[in-house]
Amino acid sequence: MPHLSLTGWLPTIGTDRETRQHITRCKTFAHQRLSSPESRLRRQISFSRSHSLIRYCPKRLPTQAIGSAQCLGSAGSISAKSEAEGVPKAETWRLFGVRLSVEDDPGKDNHDSSLALCQAVAFKLKCKGLPLPLAAVSVVRKSFDARVKYRDFAYVVDVDAKSARAAGASPKFRPGQTERILREEPHRSPVFSQKPSGAVATQDPIVVVGSGPAGLFAALELAQAGLPVVILERGQPVESRGRDIGALIVRRLLNTESNLCYGEGGAGTWSDGKLTTKVGRNSDPVRRVLHTLHAFGAPQSILVAGKPHLGTDRLIRILQAFRKHLTALGVKIHFGTCAMGLHVQHDRVVGITLKGGEVLPASRVVLAVGHSSRAMYSALLAKGVALSPKPFALGFRVEHPQALIDTIQYGQEYAAEVRRGKGRVPVADYSLTAQALPDYAEVSSRTAMHASHTQAAASGSAPPEAEQSSVRPQPQAGHSGETKDAQHEEQHQSGSTATTSGRTEAANPAPQPNRNSASSQGRGKGGRHLQAKGQRADRRGPGSSRGQGPGVDQEGARGVYSFCMCPGGQIVPTTTNPEELCINGMSFSRRNSKWANAALVVAVQPSDWAHLDAQHGPLAGVALQVEAERLAARMGGGSLTAPVQRVPDFLAGHLSTGALPSSSYRLGVESAALHDIYSPAVTQALKSALLQFDKKLPGFISDAGLLHGVETRTSSPVRIDRGHHDLQSPSLHGLYPCGEGAGFAGGIVSAAVDGMKVAQAILNEL
Repeated sequence: MPHLSLTGWLPTIGTDRETRQHITRCKTFAHQRLSSPESRLRRQISFSRSHSLIRYCPKRLPTQAIGSAQCLGSAGSISAKSEAEGVPKAETWRLFGVRLSVEDDPGKDNHDSSLALCQAVAFKLKCKGLPLPLAAVSVVRKSFDARVKYRDFAYVVDVDAKSARAAGASPKFRPGQTERILREEPHRSPVFSQKPSGAVATQDPIVVVGSGPAGLFAALELAQAGLPVVILERGQPVESRGRDIGALIVRRLLNTESNLCYGEGGAGTWSDGKLTTKVGRNSDPVRRVLHTLHAFGAPQSILVAGKPHLGTDRLIRILQAFRKHLTALGVKIHFGTCAMGLHVQHDRVVGITLKGGEVLPASRVVLAVGHSSRAMYSALLAKGVALSPKPFALGFRVEHPQALIDTIQYGQEYAAEVRRGKGRVPVADYSLTAQALPDYAEVSSRTAMHASHTQAAASGSAPPEAEQSSVRPQPQAGHSGETKDAQHEEQHQSGSTATTSGRTEAANPAPQPNRNSASSQGRGKGGRHLQAKGQRADRRGPGSSRGQGPGVDQEGARGVYSFCMCPGGQIVPTTTNPEELCINGMSFSRRNSKWANAALVVAVQPSDWAHLDAQHGPLAGVALQVEAERLAARMGGGSLTAPVQRVPDFLAGHLSTGALPSSSYRLGVESAALHDIYSPAVTQALKSALLQFDKKLPGFISDAGLLHGVETRTSSPVRIDRGHHDLQSPSLHGLYPCGEGAGFAGGIVSAAVDGMKVAQAILNEL
């Protein structure tokens, strides 16, 4: 007979004779059921004072149950131990679209089952007035729906079928609404061991170049298989790297080898820490990555949140735990060690050439460098390694007051619930895409019209009716399709504008005075735009290479989209050369700053860098990035000061004067003509997209919006070619290009998945 334990009885139960007799009958019945041969599963039986119903819940669910609003917690639980062998799959019902209002939900930071959620599930399943225990409902996904007609929390939940049937549920199963699944035992911690298996051995170690997500996860897979692994990282561990970044922000001291791009964890460490991906949220590799991060210290919420996010502060602790585990597996990590090139013999890589000329032997090389490893690209080209130019995107970073974005997305009522990351509602974000109009004259006309409307609103007068009637409907943003381009791996999780809320009645706040003395002087610096000689319109449309929406029916239309949106974040310099300037966004786990920023970027194609092909070959896209970054550095006046422009001034082509809005960029800003940085085609695309974005988020175009230059490193502009099956370079045996810098990923999760994929290819070869 299985061991039985009685727990949780409350003294208030059994205050009358009838209740005491009922409990005695329940316990007797439970002993009989649990001692039968067919019931050797460990189960929890919960009793409710208001209902004489015994409910059984699988062992995988938490040991707690509720009945109704009068439920007595875990009162009357009986547990039985069972045999580990032969446990069948438990039938589970998966429910989609379970919704809770902001008032009923426990809040954004709670991802457990709740009384209100169980009641909503019971209502959806049409339970016949009987309560559903807490333990019978587990959260699979939770997100906040910012659309005007909803503005509530949306859940995907799993419900134990036996408990639901006991509660009187008899659902109709429909794909995407209510589905029947057979659920395995709960997902354990990530499958990694404390000791390598020792199953495979090589004479020389496998050298992993780069300690970003791709390099770390590749090293983890290989080390667990018993292979000797060495990681080379040009930057510093997160502890030293943090001090170098602090010196950059406070004293403008740029360490060209340890900064926001180079160092342990890669460029994503000092970024937003997003874990969204287009690889497939529920695929096994993605789940393995998430569970591994959770085991190294990430919160459990990343396993169920609709938009999982870590933040820089958490990433630092996770990387420290990751490093400790790799070291325990025997992985040797060399920080401050720059790989200068490959040592090749007979068309096979046999080592890595280090900065001092020393050669580190290697049986194989996993090249997991980041998208800023421009010197490595040149070294590979010199060795004859096959490289291909790849479409990427460039533009600016736009910043608004976070309170404005909250109000646009949620309305005044729910915006008050944000409380700078401490409230029940998540800090508002957005994801925007648009198809830019090809007619520059039309964009200019509509830009001027928008300026007249803005001036009329400021003066309190209505714009002329003729002008109002001349505005044609804006084209709708296309759905972002699946694409192999790296920069879309973590973009547009649920469609092109899934998180935009539509129109609200919120008014725009007055622009805040600029706190940068350099900015308030309003000195403008002109600049030449980056004009491609003989530039041709991209007739393929952005959907062909950027995934910017199928069915584009206008020749020359370009995809424009928001990228790496950082609610409650700040803008930081990602420069690796003091003569260049590029920026990015980052945020901490609480997302509690008063600013919201996002990249607004345009898809660029080979035609945009055609004037650089003759000199730079497959690295012409890199040269285009460098041109923009050097021009931005000059327009900012040097010392990593960022050139900025108000959004309405950018649309009108005017230099911003007077006091500028406050900026989160701590190295200072300078008013500049950002409309002159890029070619007319790129500038036109940005202007057209901004007008469309303002239709979706009214108030997006306002004096409170400030464009910062420049955002150029959305992804690698070059791909290091590799075979489809063996994942090796076709021109150099033993070289395994990997991750974002190689052009095969974009974002933390997809890069980590690619690292595991390359590691598995190596194991298959061995």
